[in-house]
Amino acid sequence: MEIERKWLVRPEEIPYNLDTLPALEIEQAYVSFSPVVRIRRINRGERHILTVKRPTEYGGLANDEGEKEIDAELYAFLLSNASGNVIRKTRYLHALPGGLTEEIDVFSGAQQGLAYLEIEFPDVESAERYPSPAWVRADVTHDVRYKNSSLAQDGMPT
Repeated sequence: MEIERKWLVRPEEIPYNLDTLPALEIEQAYVSFSPVVRIRRINRGERHILTVKRPTEYGGLANDEGEKEIDAELYAFLLSNASGNVIRKTRYLHALPGGLTEEIDVFSGAQQGLAYLEIEFPDVESAERYPSPAWVRADVTHDVRYKNSSLAQDGMPT
C-alpha cells in the first residue's frame, strides 16, 4: 500500500537548492484511468515501470499499488496506446530526519510551472498527524484535480 500526502508548492519558494539534491527525470503516461494503469520511464530509459493503482477507503491518502519493471520495448508499445497527456517532471529527493523523504516534483511541458511536495509514510496515522510544512501553498492530498492521472486526463487544474 502506498500512503502519501501531497502539497502544492511554488517552485520559487522551495527552500532547497535543487541542484544539490539527487534527481530523477520521469516521463509517465496512462494506459488506463480506471483502474489506473501507469507507465514510467526514468532517467531517459534507465528504468521502465508499470504500475497498477486502486483506491482504498482512505481516499487520496492511500492506494493499493503494484509495480513491475518492464523492458523498453513493452514501454514503447504501451506508450503508443496511452490515453491523455504524457507527464514530464523532475523529482528531487530530500531526506528528512526519521527516515522520511520529501519528493519534490517540478513539472515541465504541458504542466510547466506546477510543483508538488510528496511524502510517503509507513502508516495512515503517521500521515494524518504530519504537519504541513510552512513553505507549502496547500494540502492537495484529497483533491483529485492534482492526481497525476487527472493531469494526464484533464490537464492543469483551474
